[in-house]
Amino acid sequence: MQILFLFIGLLIFTIILVTYASQLKPRESLWFGVSLPAEAMEDEELTRLQVTSKKRFAAYSVWLLLALLPLLFLTKYVSLAYIYTMVWGAVMMYVLRIPFLKAHRAAKEIKVRNGWFVGEKRVVRVDTKLSLLKERMMISPFWFIVPALIGAVPFIIGGQGDGDNRVIGAVALATVALMLIVFRAFGKMKPKVFSVDNELNVKLNRIVLRYWSLLWLGLAVLNSVSAVSLAYALQREVSPGNAIWIAGALIISVLPVAGILLVHHKVQTLSADIAGQGEGAVFVTDDDEYWINGTTYNNPNDSSLMVPKRIGIGTTINTGTKVGKSIYRSLFVFLPVVLIGTGWMTVQAEFSTPHFALGENQQVSIEYPLYNYSFNLKDAEEIKLVDALPRARRTNGIWVDTVAIGNFKLDTYGKTKMYTYRNSPPYIVIKLPDIYVVYNTKDPSQTKKIFADLQDR
Repeated sequence: MQILFLFIGLLIFTIILVTYASQLKPRESLWFGVSLPAEAMEDEELTRLQVTSKKRFAAYSVWLLLALLPLLFLTKYVSLAYIYTMVWGAVMMYVLRIPFLKAHRAAKEIKVRNGWFVGEKRVVRVDTKLSLLKERMMISPFWFIVPALIGAVPFIIGGQGDGDNRVIGAVALATVALMLIVFRAFGKMKPKVFSVDNELNVKLNRIVLRYWSLLWLGLAVLNSVSAVSLAYALQREVSPGNAIWIAGALIISVLPVAGILLVHHKVQTLSADIAGQGEGAVFVTDDDEYWINGTTYNNPNDSSLMVPKRIGIGTTINTGTKVGKSIYRSLFVFLPVVLIGTGWMTVQAEFSTPHFALGENQQVSIEYPLYNYSFNLKDAEEIKLVDALPRARRTNGIWVDTVAIGNFKLDTYGKTKMYTYRNSPPYIVIKLPDIYVVYNTKDPSQTKKIFADLQDR
């Protein structure tokens, strides 16, 4: 599992580094995320800033990669590896932003000092013809029925009693809904004016939006297929092995990134080819004042919710609109809640101990966060001590390297409540009329003592 965290960390690191470092090279009229005229591209002061920024990126990258190495030694507890990866990821995203921000602010000062301005200022321009044709540029949203139907398959595979597969299916359908929302947001985005030639604008916008709309549909299908594969693996095995987790990580991380890069490359190529065919010049505006630190778009004069990114690929939110501002602020609440909540659950899974108590009237209670259970010992049909358990499949619970706690299905037992340390046999098996209960402690001698107490009752 640590290898999986390491892989995900390196992937995110590479994406962010390439996104920011790519701005160290002039691209069209942009350099360091600042609009600059052609004559500025040979400026000595900007060239020195480029060299300095490259050294900063290299130094910060070395320290960040060294800081990731301790993850390889956190092999005993998945929860610690998860928390370390999340903390490292947050620090990494902040640190890699520093060299870019320094370069961006310095380039902006140089631009102001030299009085450099590019094209028109403060322009929000949309051709009427483009606006009328934008609905014809994208594929039909009804195509999202296909990934929705695929995403519903885990519900069928698991049946009514399989909690994990219900969660997988719900997440798959939620992701399809998210992709549909992004798809619709792209459709409402104002067409971009690439050239003074209106006919070329129409042609380019139609092709660009069709490419992006196909991408969001493809990602929705890919996600649903991945969900079905995971549900099938959980149905057939005790727990997905490392190969399945790594393959899943590749599917949900590398392939979407590759798809986005491919579409972005096609869009950039078309922009250069088609806009270059126009008789007039390419349409350029100097809108630096609307790009906070070169990355966040804030333009109250533009009603578009989403706009093409200035840095990186895809689109970003216009925080100048009421909806965009609400979405932007909610991200700072939603993401920490999800990450902290997930981290707390993994810590509880590995560091909480199921408490077994035999009370009056032979009432047995097992206490563990989210999975408390109690029963009367008089209802037990059989109590035995075993050194090995049948093959198990989790339906709703916690399954990590050290413990298996929650609701499971065992091959010869069927529906089972498990409270076990996986590598510390023996196990106490209690057969009740409709369910089995399996329990042990980390200390085998303590498990045997509890078993003896149960037999005495």
